[in-house]
Amino acid sequence: MEALFILQSQKIFKMSKKTSTILLVDDDLALNFFHKRLFTKLNISEEIVSTNDGYDAIENIKLLNNSLCKNDLVLIFLDINMPVMDGWDFLENFKQFSNELKYDYKIFVLSSSINPDDIEKAKNNSLVTDYCSKPLNSDGVNSLLERYL
Repeated sequence: MEALFILQSQKIFKMSKKTSTILLVDDDLALNFFHKRLFTKLNISEEIVSTNDGYDAIENIKLLNNSLCKNDLVLIFLDINMPVMDGWDFLENFKQFSNELKYDYKIFVLSSSINPDDIEKAKNNSLVTDYCSKPLNSDGVNSLLERYL
């Protein structure tokens, strides 16, 4: 099913998929609030969930597996530096059960880190779709939609 979306820049994109869920994984509550508003305004997802660490994100992903199907798409925006379970640990844990997921997913590492090692590590991880700098803006989201959806 093809949906039309008018984005803030007044560009119209035809997307073959509207995401079922966007999962924001970041311990910065203000940034989660900002990104949630941005995604809501762009109307690209049926549900937006935010978690404060990788452990809660893993639990949410497992719950989603019970309610979503193979045609559903989940976008995961993952911070690197978080308490309890950081982004790298999340990716290691996620790898253990990613083949069992009933739905499609794309993981975007979303970080304020400008450390070239972090960027390279993210880009070399087969689970990561892309590395994005935070905070996101409508142009950045538009670019992601054009490239990956």
